[in-house]
Amino acid sequence: MVGRDVGVTAGLAGRPMLGGLPVPFACEDDGGALDHSRVVKRRAIRCALSRICGICAETLTRPVTFIGGADEADAGMFAFPPVHLDCAHEALDLFAPIGGRHLGHVEAPLTWAVVTTGGFDLVRPTRRGDPVAFHPNSVLETTLRD
Repeated sequence: MVGRDVGVTAGLAGRPMLGGLPVPFACEDDGGALDHSRVVKRRAIRCALSRICGICAETLTRPVTFIGGADEADAGMFAFPPVHLDCAHEALDLFAPIGGRHLGHVEAPLTWAVVTTGGFDLVRPTRRGDPVAFHPNSVLETTLRD
């Protein structure tokens, strides 16, 4: 895996850095502003409609994967766009141990969930300015990580 020794994963290699950490594609706006704790709505929609990974921005492969808090997995609704399974694990290997505001979360979840699915729905907000969400519609597996 590229950069594994220094904490940068293959999916995050080459991504812009903020605070010494790479920023996922979905957390960078089109003007170049970076924020680990915020999913950029335009990027999230692009990930869904173009079927690209929210971490590395490459074309998605199956199984499509979602990462978020265990509460998101329970509700079947995720804030972070779809990602590759490898990108999900690599991002959690990097960000979960340090806690904090990462992967579109203002607070780190107590327990992270990795959900693989055969497909998903983009759930558009009912009010202007609200975020989009993602609903896995045929869950294959859910795993939890502390």
